[in-house]
Amino acid sequence: MRKILIILLLLLAGRAAFAQQYDVLDQLKDHREYLDATDYLCPTGPVQLTPAPKGYEPFYVSHYGRHGARYAWQSDIYDRLHNVFGEAADNENLTPLGASFREKFESLYPSVKYRVGDLSRKGWEQQQGLARRMYANFPSVFTDDAMVRSWTSTSTRCVMTMSSFCLGLKECNPKLDIFENFGVCFLPAILPLDKRNPFLDQSYRRTPVSFDMTWEQYIEKTVDWRAIMGRLFVHPEQAVEDIDKNGWDFVSYLYFFAAGMPSLDTDLVFNDIFTLDERIALWKIDAFQFYAQAWPTHLGYAPIVKDIISKAQERIKSGEKGADLRFGHDYTFLPLLMTLDVNGFGHDVKNPEDIPVWCQLHEVPMGANLQFVFYRSRKADKVLFKVLLNGREARLPVRTDSWPYYDWNSFVDFTSSLFEK
Repeated sequence: MRKILIILLLLLAGRAAFAQQYDVLDQLKDHREYLDATDYLCPTGPVQLTPAPKGYEPFYVSHYGRHGARYAWQSDIYDRLHNVFGEAADNENLTPLGASFREKFESLYPSVKYRVGDLSRKGWEQQQGLARRMYANFPSVFTDDAMVRSWTSTSTRCVMTMSSFCLGLKECNPKLDIFENFGVCFLPAILPLDKRNPFLDQSYRRTPVSFDMTWEQYIEKTVDWRAIMGRLFVHPEQAVEDIDKNGWDFVSYLYFFAAGMPSLDTDLVFNDIFTLDERIALWKIDAFQFYAQAWPTHLGYAPIVKDIISKAQERIKSGEKGADLRFGHDYTFLPLLMTLDVNGFGHDVKNPEDIPVWCQLHEVPMGANLQFVFYRSRKADKVLFKVLLNGREARLPVRTDSWPYYDWNSFVDFTSSLFEK
């Protein structure tokens, strides 16, 4: 009987995993904007939230956010596309689709060639929208006596993101006391593994990935990138020097460039060079790379959690209202989700094919944000909190009888293992 029960449990687990995988791929087909992965724009509109337990009121928000929508981050992406397609045109090496791509690209090129990595206008407006949503959701946090403190990485787009967000809050309540911080001494709470962090601690526990497949092997298994090149160039081997070595890299530039269009002030669409299956395959490859890079070192981002806890304890003790805001990057936001195991991001993936289930990159979009919202009651000593991921109520691996609300002390106990050497 026991063997039968074990078999049934294994079958159910397998069916659940299959259903989850199916749901993810089905979701991508229904929401093709998710296929832009980390270039997807975090929505700023209202989200339905669960009312607080009776007698509890929010008084403090602790936040970590990714910078807003930006231009492409690769230093040579615009020039490389300009040069490769320009040379192919001179050599009559473009297919009709390739010629159409080049014509559209060249109309855009003058406005983007010097903007690599910059926050875009949409990114600036997006952050103000996110700030207004935070204020609208928790007005009792941002009363006239509240204190808002913010910190950012040393990236210009993050500095502008912080300023835009703070301006958005100030617009909602001009009497808010807001102070914006900048400097390498704040990196433990923003980018703890940055080499410029003067408090860099390399003694954290490493967590190697649980599979042997390399990124290069996964690429060859997942997408026929040569077919994409053949769709654009009459002789692909002439378009890119040493195509076997550099062809995939060029296709990845095409993917990231096309995915970044929603961040810019343009109606141009470049995703038509890919089939839907190719876009899904490219999304999977991007997720593989992000997971494989983030997972081994994700516990090195525990200093952010430590900062969240220490600043929250100060607010709880003092009773001061307001918010602590932090602004960084996707390569920090993802491992932070892993460290806290938000919505299952801390799952140790055994099979690369399951990465899309546990590492959905549209949850790390432009303007991604994680908010700890704290509640207190005049009639109870217990402090409650909930976590919002991109505005939606999220789950933590902490026991609670009133999700999405968690006991703060239980969370502090849960995280204690993160700081053990």
